[in-house]
Amino acid sequence: MRIYRIQIQNFRNYKHFDVKLGEQAVILGENKVGKSNLLYALRLVLDPTLPDSARQLQKSDFWDGLGENFTKEHIIKISIDLTDFDDNDDLMAVLAEHLVSPEPLISRLTFLFQPKISLHGLPQSDMDYEFSTYGGDRPDNRIGYDIRSRIPLEMLPALRDAERDLATWSNSPLKPLLDEASKNLDKAQLQNVANEVSKVQEKVLDTPTTNIDSNVETDNSDPNSKKPLRGLSIRIVSRLRKLAGNSQALDTVLGFSPTDADRLIRAIRLFIDGGKRNVADASLGSANLLYLTLKSLNLEQLADQGSREHTFLAIEEPEAHLHPHLQRLVYRDFLHRRLHQEGNAESQEATRRRQTLLLTTHSPHIVSVAPLRSIVLLKRSGDTLHTVGVSTVDIEMSSDEVEDIERYLDVNRGEILFAKAVLLVEGDAEEYLVPVFAKLLGYDFDELGISVCSVSGVNFLPYVKLLSQKGVGIPFAVITDLDPQAGGKNLGHNRVLNILHKIVDDPKFAQQSKSKQLAKSEEYGIFLNQHTFEIDLFNSGAYGCMCETLSVLTSNGKAKKRALEWSKAPTTINKSRFLKDIEAIGKGRFAQRLASHIKDTQCPEYIRKAIQYVANRSQ
Repeated sequence: MRIYRIQIQNFRNYKHFDVKLGEQAVILGENKVGKSNLLYALRLVLDPTLPDSARQLQKSDFWDGLGENFTKEHIIKISIDLTDFDDNDDLMAVLAEHLVSPEPLISRLTFLFQPKISLHGLPQSDMDYEFSTYGGDRPDNRIGYDIRSRIPLEMLPALRDAERDLATWSNSPLKPLLDEASKNLDKAQLQNVANEVSKVQEKVLDTPTTNIDSNVETDNSDPNSKKPLRGLSIRIVSRLRKLAGNSQALDTVLGFSPTDADRLIRAIRLFIDGGKRNVADASLGSANLLYLTLKSLNLEQLADQGSREHTFLAIEEPEAHLHPHLQRLVYRDFLHRRLHQEGNAESQEATRRRQTLLLTTHSPHIVSVAPLRSIVLLKRSGDTLHTVGVSTVDIEMSSDEVEDIERYLDVNRGEILFAKAVLLVEGDAEEYLVPVFAKLLGYDFDELGISVCSVSGVNFLPYVKLLSQKGVGIPFAVITDLDPQAGGKNLGHNRVLNILHKIVDDPKFAQQSKSKQLAKSEEYGIFLNQHTFEIDLFNSGAYGCMCETLSVLTSNGKAKKRALEWSKAPTTINKSRFLKDIEAIGKGRFAQRLASHIKDTQCPEYIRKAIQYVANRSQ
């Protein structure tokens, strides 16, 4: 089973939110865009631990854009559509009464907060509202704990204290695992173990001292004078009786484990470093990793026991305290079950289908291992008054293109999904130098939320499909080379035309000549130079610092000589030889060194226009 669609009306920063989801959901968005509010909206429908007092919302929970004058038509409505459960008889039994579509099979669960039906006049206060949860399209088809307990949403908040929960028996995810593992233990043998524990504790308390300070007087008449632990235990009891009296004092003893057989299991704790240290001594990252491990085992156990049919696990900021490599490893497992590597494939697949993961994150490391179809991007609308959502689940891409994008979205490129605007470039040289030119021109890309992304080649189409209005709708520009060829031909024109045909959805545009289409390419954010990046940069006045950088970095005597000659007479440049000399050094290394020498006046015009284009659209 999975969530097919989420619809939210008038709840907090959501005026009218409507988004479809894939098998999992990795929810992205800038701060204060409403990621936590989205998860809370889901909790109002699915969380069985949320009390009714929390579901009784307040007028302040309505979308701010409604103003102050509420009418009876102003309601909060949250609907979750569920699908892919037709192959599970238990889920069919739970959801069959709440169907809204037979093909595909979809059931809907809804939370509704509205003025009381018995209310006369306009709502004035929180007391004039009531909530209900129902299934299907019939408000009289009420649902409650019985449904939520079978398909619950469990929430791990961003500010979770994994260390404290692991140390507290009632909150620890280890508790249900131990309860299940111990329920069939031999009770008689366990009692024998408890008796042995009691004897060992007595021996510890009776351990004598080895060295007595000769200057310290001891009461030889006291049999416990040379047994400091036993003596401490007696002093604690004595002081308690003195403070509270014999009838009120607690019967205390020192020890390291309960001696009652039934409670002995509860004393079991996780230790680290081969048993040398308690979890309390673990780092925050290690504690979170342990917690997630135990939680995932607990969820699988609940499903195996038939206590629930499906679990929706919502985790805020799952990257908290985890090293980047661990982020990728842990959530690659959660998001991409590696069935061929982890035991029985059918069992692993069954486990995956019984859990849905919902993550809110700022981490490009997690995005780098997330399935493309799982991305949900939250953005402020044009008027910034409410939040809208876009999903990658319905982007028109072939399976090969999806795989390409997933390979492309490594840690660096994954940053583009967090950006307000994106500049797509061909390689390392542009990736290093374009932000430098932007800064020299007065545009701070970090401040504007602009990312420069190298596609390591000229295959821009997958990125364009992802970022365009048919995809996640992030403003973007493309910077690419003309790449002249023999006979007056070039590779750049067809590359630009292919991109334009993917992003321009205007029949009249398609009917125009290629030359007219190319003439309008900059209107759509596609910027083409006159040759290649390095040659255009050379011709824009940067030849002096480029030749100097080349002569410093190259170990080739002939290349040094050529660089000196071209610096003095730039019109004599052999373009092909110049590019080969740079490639021998490495375009990325060359650009890194050059970055500290270029000036704003040396910025090629097409680069300047592209920077201005994305800067204007990042606002």
